[in-house]
Amino acid sequence: ILFASPEETLELMERYNRDTVADIVKAQSSEEGKVVDVEKVLEKVGQFFPPAAPLIDASDLEGLDQEGVTAFVSVAVDEIFKAKIAEMDEKAGKQGSLARSANYITLVSMDNAWSEHLQNMENLKESVVFLKYMGRDIVAEYKNEAFNMFQGLEDKMRFNSIYSLWQSLGAGPQ
Repeated sequence: ILFASPEETLELMERYNRDTVADIVKAQSSEEGKVVDVEKVLEKVGQFFPPAAPLIDASDLEGLDQEGVTAFVSVAVDEIFKAKIAEMDEKAGKQGSLARSANYITLVSMDNAWSEHLQNMENLKESVVFLKYMGRDIVAEYKNEAFNMFQGLEDKMRFNSIYSLWQSLGAGPQ
């Protein structure tokens, strides 16, 4: 992201939008994906994508399965995102205004998440020593826990980037 072109940054943000919508809907769906808690989906969409929330009504999503809800919400988020790109470019009088903001927000989110991850790794290193007294292999325990922590790091960076970017975009179209 550090050396990404504005187009690459916007493509990344669009992918982050889609992935975040998919994660929100999946978290509010049954294991088979047939039943979706529409109210909770709308609550989370309002939290992560405030300008898009007024465009989506519970009646739009009723009866849809996980895939259908994901597709519907993704289209709404994508439409608002494209409108915000055009709006910010027009206000700034040049292309790439939203991309520059997204770059900055993403870099700050990555830096914060990485710093927190490093602190968590240090805490893990200190806590795993106690497992030695339980007769467990501390190296194997450390590797397993460290791997699990790292797996969540990228998602955390994405969630924080998307949340912060959309909060900065303000209200949706009137």
